[in-house]
Amino acid sequence: MHINRLINLLEDWSNWMKVDSHKLGYPNKVSYLSTGGSSTDVFEEMIEIADNNNIKIIDAIIDSLPKLQKQSIFARFLKEKKPIMYEKNLELAMDNLLTMAAQRID
Repeated sequence: MHINRLINLLEDWSNWMKVDSHKLGYPNKVSYLSTGGSSTDVFEEMIEIADNNNIKIIDAIIDSLPKLQKQSIFARFLKEKKPIMYEKNLELAMDNLLTMAAQRID
């Protein structure tokens, strides 16, 4: 995985984190059960489902990071308070995210 792909995923994760959602996580409709519509709509739904799965994977990976690394990611992408040694911890967090995301995301 390239750093640009990771940054795009983190920006998507950031937007996802900012949305107040009280849903149970079930989609409004399942693409393989929908009838009618165009194949383009089905393809777009499949892409959206894949993107949402990637965001959830990134969220789980961030949650597993050491505390200061996690806080550094939150500071960078969610504009929260920077922890001590922010730059070093952000660098370590990004390196860890690259390694773990490459193993779990296609």
